[in-house]
Amino acid sequence: MEYKLAQQRLDYTGAELRSRFIRDTFGMEGDSVVAFRGACRVSGERLVDLEDFRAGATVWGDDMMHFIVEMFGVDLPRITAVQRLLCAAAKDAVDAAAGRLAVERRGDDLFAEGGKLSVSVATVSPVSGLIHFGLNVTTEGVPVKAACLGDLGLEPEAVALDVMRRFVGEIESMEAAARNVRPVD
Repeated sequence: MEYKLAQQRLDYTGAELRSRFIRDTFGMEGDSVVAFRGACRVSGERLVDLEDFRAGATVWGDDMMHFIVEMFGVDLPRITAVQRLLCAAAKDAVDAAAGRLAVERRGDDLFAEGGKLSVSVATVSPVSGLIHFGLNVTTEGVPVKAACLGDLGLEPEAVALDVMRRFVGEIESMEAAARNVRPVD
């Protein structure tokens, strides 16, 4: 699995959560994860989470570090499990950068200092499993009680690189473990 931190800013609108976005935008083929920094503005038909959609919710933030994961040939239960793995990698990266246990993980969300630090959703396309995971860089424009990397004194790009390194390491370790067993009757 490849990973890349984008140098250019790119806002997340929900349209980016589609098959081959990573290939079309970053030129990466196959299973991959990219991170980019920008605003988050998702509402209406772009909301993938059914609860949020039915409630007419919006997912907003003026400055976030976004992660998009695409894995080919993956069904919804597996990409949801991979989403939890990405969230756990993000928790470990933030805690390591903070030098303390700064974050609590609840399912696919992270919380710090009494506020929500992340947004996350997993879904499938006809050819792949997809994840969007975002970490608040600031709390500006976030419509809920939020926490952010800035309040934790963390540099977003350094955290993003560590998240992706940890995540890809876990995926590669899982694949190696699966290759290292024999079937049983």
